[in-house]
Amino acid sequence: MKEFEKEFYAHLGLLSVKFAKMEYNLSIILGKLIGTDENLIAVTLIEKNTLSQNLELLKKINKIRDYKELAINNLLEQITGIKKDRNLFIHGIWGFPFESENDIKIVCDERKIRYSEKKVKNGVWPDKQWHYNENHVFRLSYIKKQIARIDDILIFQDSLIKELTIYTLL
Repeated sequence: MKEFEKEFYAHLGLLSVKFAKMEYNLSIILGKLIGTDENLIAVTLIEKNTLSQNLELLKKINKIRDYKELAINNLLEQITGIKKDRNLFIHGIWGFPFESENDIKIVCDERKIRYSEKKVKNGVWPDKQWHYNENHVFRLSYIKKQIARIDDILIFQDSLIKELTIYTLL
């Protein structure tokens, strides 16, 4: 394996670990806002939730709790902003890294099947399309930026968890 391949895979692995930590922290925040003994009820409620479901649940729970609304909304926006990439990075089918344009690139196939309809101008029938097997090309520099974005989210989540630990003890 070439050095640039090792570097790429190392960053891709780091990114997936950080995505997992971000989702775990989100469940901790939800548990603290639900405020149950040892968070058993919270864990039971969210154990099989998708990331989207947990984001929606956090939004609903915080409407009731009204805890640092701007901070929670900021967190929701940050995570929502990287959610599409997260899903692709976790569920995509990755090719092999290659050098191009002074960077390392990789192709990721998105196998999700999506359906869309567009209205045809001045027509009655919509334009119906199925989308599948979309290819996305990612640069290592982009993946490094995503790691930095998630690092910012993790720092924010950690401070929020500390604050919520004190808040829920009161």
